[in-house]
Amino acid sequence: PEADEPGGGSRSYALLAEMLTGLVSSLGGADEPATAAGRAWGRHLVERDVPSRPASADESLDRLTRLLDDVGFRPQVVPADDGVAVHLHHCPFREVATAHTDVVCAIHLGLMQGALDELGAPWTARSLEPFVAPSLCVARIAAAG
Repeated sequence: PEADEPGGGSRSYALLAEMLTGLVSSLGGADEPATAAGRAWGRHLVERDVPSRPASADESLDRLTRLLDDVGFRPQVVPADDGVAVHLHHCPFREVATAHTDVVCAIHLGLMQGALDELGAPWTARSLEPFVAPSLCVARIAAAG
């Protein structure tokens, strides 16, 4: 139970999240639909300035990290040989992600892909390595194209 309302009753969003991710996971081949859903949300949630002008490399990374920070990931951009790595120091959906990594992490990868795409960024999110340490996931961001 997450929040009580006057007159009794409670809400359990964690249970609903568990049920829905379990359903998606049970359908098999959930990666692509989950990634597509994440892409749609990334395009919707990212902060845009001028829609007709693509964001620069630095600008797009700043907006991506702001989005990830707003969601609760506590991101940190780290230079990498093939682009950048985004260290995600907190998973706001950890309980569900540990049970349904395939679905939740695909959504998160898609979220980053959709945000970068919406910005016209010169980057793309190539992969997401879940739980490389107990409180760390790593997204690999590389030059687009």
